[in-house]
Amino acid sequence: MALEQTAEEAKTGAPSFWDALARALSPIEYRPKIVANLEAAHFTTRSGQPYVVVNSPAAGTYLKLDPDEFELLALMDGTRTVKALVVEYYQRHKVLVLPKVAGLVRLLRSYNFLTDPPLNAYESLGARLRGRDAGSLLLRLARGFVQSSISLPRADAVLGSWYSTWGRLFFTRPAVLLGLVLAIAGPVLLMLELARGRYDPFRTGGSFLTAFILLAVLQVVSLFIHELGHGLAVKHARRQARHAGVMIYYGAPAGYVDTTDVWMAPPRMRLLTSLAGPWTGLVLGGIFSLAAFVLPDGPAGAFLFAWAFLFLIGNLMNFNPLLELDGYYLLVDLLEKPMLRARALSFVRGPLWSKLKRRNTLTGGEKFFALFGLASAAWTVASLMIAVQFWRMRLLPLVQEAWDGGGIVARVILLLLGALVVTPILLSLWGLVRKLRGKVMLRIRWLRNGAVARRNGEAMAALRSVPLWANLPGERLLEVARTMIAREVPAGTDVVRQGEPGDEFYIVARGALEVLVDGRPVTHLSAGDYFGERALLYDVPRAATVTAMEPSLVFSVGRGVFHASLAHDLATRARLDAALDYRSEIAAMPLLRSLSPSEIDLLLTRLVPVSAAQGDDIIRQGEPGDRFYIVRSGQVEVMRDGQVLDRLGPGDSFGEIALLFDIPRTATVRATEPAELLALAAEDFRDLLAGYCGRSGELERLSHLRMATHRPKRNTLAA
Repeated sequence: MALEQTAEEAKTGAPSFWDALARALSPIEYRPKIVANLEAAHFTTRSGQPYVVVNSPAAGTYLKLDPDEFELLALMDGTRTVKALVVEYYQRHKVLVLPKVAGLVRLLRSYNFLTDPPLNAYESLGARLRGRDAGSLLLRLARGFVQSSISLPRADAVLGSWYSTWGRLFFTRPAVLLGLVLAIAGPVLLMLELARGRYDPFRTGGSFLTAFILLAVLQVVSLFIHELGHGLAVKHARRQARHAGVMIYYGAPAGYVDTTDVWMAPPRMRLLTSLAGPWTGLVLGGIFSLAAFVLPDGPAGAFLFAWAFLFLIGNLMNFNPLLELDGYYLLVDLLEKPMLRARALSFVRGPLWSKLKRRNTLTGGEKFFALFGLASAAWTVASLMIAVQFWRMRLLPLVQEAWDGGGIVARVILLLLGALVVTPILLSLWGLVRKLRGKVMLRIRWLRNGAVARRNGEAMAALRSVPLWANLPGERLLEVARTMIAREVPAGTDVVRQGEPGDEFYIVARGALEVLVDGRPVTHLSAGDYFGERALLYDVPRAATVTAMEPSLVFSVGRGVFHASLAHDLATRARLDAALDYRSEIAAMPLLRSLSPSEIDLLLTRLVPVSAAQGDDIIRQGEPGDRFYIVRSGQVEVMRDGQVLDRLGPGDSFGEIALLFDIPRTATVRATEPAELLALAAEDFRDLLAGYCGRSGELERLSHLRMATHRPKRNTLAA
């Protein structure tokens, strides 16, 4: 019966069962619907760039969006398809954002912002299978030792109650001024007490072991108080601490508070939340230092001195912006410079010295990166030297004394405490060894299999991923591949900088990079993308900065080498030059400004060149419409019922309704002078958008670039 109906539909021109099924399953026919009670907060960066943070309260997830992306959320009411969203966005902003809409929908779904939750059947099956494996059980136990957590019930309500009864007092002006005095006086009093020599923080009652145990216990309590400071700041910002409790971090207990919800508060409240933890410890350290200083010599004074020592040393270190702790994140948030440490160290490792050698003038940003990078490197070396000296001169003799003078119980306790200290170091070293071993083995296999041949093969594969190069004859492709240089790019490294001379072309083999113009993100690049193609044709400065957001591999070829390798094949070089010129022209259109190079290449496979002589009607009012047009050159006018409504020139477009609906044209478009256009058929638009929706790695790339620097259990945001 179903087959008979299908045949009948075919006779009548109705869609077949399989066509209907294909449309129903197509990602571009998906109708996204935003969850109820979505919360949004609008902010502006210090440079004046607006952004929106959205929160799905039921899922407890957060995303940082551009205003135009947030505008799309209002359209996701379950009635519009992905295809309709693309067209509606185009009508509002005159920009084609096919991959952006497709990627945003997938991203929203993965973070539970849509009513139908994500389902990863393979991951669920893999988890079940791994659960029966004894090896995976041991691995989970090891991971639990490194980091695991237990959330306390009603933690947010308890923090809210504490804040209401007494915590809010700490945020009043008198309390802040008093805290400032104590924060300054504390270190001074601690140094004076150390000069007195009454107390030794590494001995309690003459025992090193007792002091070690006391300091370990006080350190755990100090960490809980530190996190309590963060939690009270969250309540002061009138946000929720969704989770709080106890965590095991490398075998040691600690407290934690999830402060992610503070991203919905104004930026100054985010800074206050980061500041509150170390500030609390610094103030309490000042109180204990004052008490220890005025108390007579005795156990109470020794106890308070030990606690003051821990609070002040630990929290002053926490304020150090050269370490990736609260002080560093405060500086990053204050300056709005993500990946500051990685970018600064990358600048110091390479570009700084070449610029100094050429006596180039450093910009203000480069001077800051140089200063911060050099200070970070110097602090790393100095801290290692201090740690070694401290261990050799102070701790080692005390450990030896405790071992020699203690009994069997004391020695067992000393061994356990030593294991607690050494285990995290060994685990970190083991992870580093495994990582280095993997790289060494990969290098050995690479050399064994023929380093040159392998490199050339990788370079040729990268070239073939670029449509402009894919049709080159094999021998010509190999000539270019042999000249290419493979370059490993660490996270935070600028591959090219805006305004600098450009003489190399780059192809991304793996990783993720971000393109910035005047410091503002424009688009993202991943494997198969390329940039710097204008450098092969023209001696012009770089139009943008390209920064690695994660460790990446790029292949580069210089303009001189490129032209030299094709000097004997003028026809091939002319064809490539023309193709690059054509692609650069299309990419420069405002309509396509949001697309990456590989996305533009995918679009170019479906765009059809169309010529129109002066007076030609490109489309006629009332006729069926099935094409969308982009004006490449010339001028056209839009008329309805004989009346001129608009005139369009290069970069303008028309006919978008035909991409959605098979309805008659609502206007006539006539060439007022010879014009060159690019046409996109409705079916090609559908296939093209389906291709963007199905691009492997699109979700991973978007979600990676939207994640802020990870801070365990605090302040993580999909951005």
